[in-house]
Amino acid sequence: MKRLLCALALVAFGASPALADPKSDVMAAMVGFAKASSYHVSVIAKRGGIEGDMALPSKMHIISPQFEMIKIDATTWMKIGGQWRQLNMPGMEQMMGGMSGLIDTARGKADDMVVTDLGMKVPSGGGGPLHAYSVTNKAGKSPSTIFLDGGTLTEIDGSDGTALKFSKFNVPVDISPPM
Repeated sequence: MKRLLCALALVAFGASPALADPKSDVMAAMVGFAKASSYHVSVIAKRGGIEGDMALPSKMHIISPQFEMIKIDATTWMKIGGQWRQLNMPGMEQMMGGMSGLIDTARGKADDMVVTDLGMKVPSGGGGPLHAYSVTNKAGKSPSTIFLDGGTLTEIDGSDGTALKFSKFNVPVDISPPM
């Protein structure tokens, strides 16, 4: 009987997946994020919130109390004061790929990233506890807390009190010209 219990314990232990190191966990989540065809982002900040839908690689719809913006390929429309206007805004391409450097990180440009496993914590955006990781550069600057739910990136909390909440991954989203 004792041998059977020992054998079962060894089999159970051997069948358990090896835990990845914190940096690998975060990098895998970033790679998964970069592969999403669409997602919703809620920006929670001291000066108000912004909601946005991204349909990658080239569509974005952002809504805030001050404005609404739609970007499709190289064309951008903004609604200010109830009126839509088509604008030529250089640099808009950077907005699509620059959500806190996530896409660059997912492409493997994270050599200077220092990741610490914080265990289970409740994100500032609310909800239940998620697996949290502290992420800084090697100089200790630009600290953020990244929250993963089963390996999926769900929130990034910045040291300035701003939070980015991600949801609705790969859910089709209709982003059409307003005019």
